[in-house]
Amino acid sequence: MSRHVDTDNESTRDRLVAAAIALAEREGPASVGLREVARLAGVTHGAPYRHFKDREALLVAVAEHGFRELLDHCLAYEPPSEDGTGRDALTRFWRLGVGYFTFAIERPGLFRVMFSPEAARAEALRQSEGAVFSLCVSSIVSAQRAGQVAAGDPQLMALVAWSAMHGAATLYLDGLVRWAGLELEPEALARELAAQVFRGLKA
Repeated sequence: MSRHVDTDNESTRDRLVAAAIALAEREGPASVGLREVARLAGVTHGAPYRHFKDREALLVAVAEHGFRELLDHCLAYEPPSEDGTGRDALTRFWRLGVGYFTFAIERPGLFRVMFSPEAARAEALRQSEGAVFSLCVSSIVSAQRAGQVAAGDPQLMALVAWSAMHGAATLYLDGLVRWAGLELEPEALARELAAQVFRGLKA
């Protein structure tokens, strides 16, 4: 692979993050290292250190990118709603769960980096994580106002829903869903899981 002159800092940083994502998707998060990423991005071995002080900083940048992608993916599952009430509120809540699950299945390497120990230690990611969580909270609040979800702390209820979909996605990635005898396709499984969670929250 030919080397590129490192003249555009932003472009080089983006290329390094993209290379790290590609490695994580192809070989898993453990494969992501500064030298490996530099080689894949086509830059010198020293180039990553001008953008990331160490491997953990690179993984945090990858995770931040991942949360932005996750937010966009979940928003793509949201139907338009004029007032955020009634059936639209419940449909929005349901589609967020499906969006979250399918993102994890479609981008497993990136998903695992997003919830890696390195990402968990990074305070800089709290805002990116919170943006996704806020979608769930706001959809619960809308459904509560419509009388279609039980009264209660919407943040706690959102945490229950998030835990259910995140745990199910992790089990699926680890092969334990098929081990349990469930052969549904990912999106079909996500729809059923989301429906079960929402039934538990109904008024």
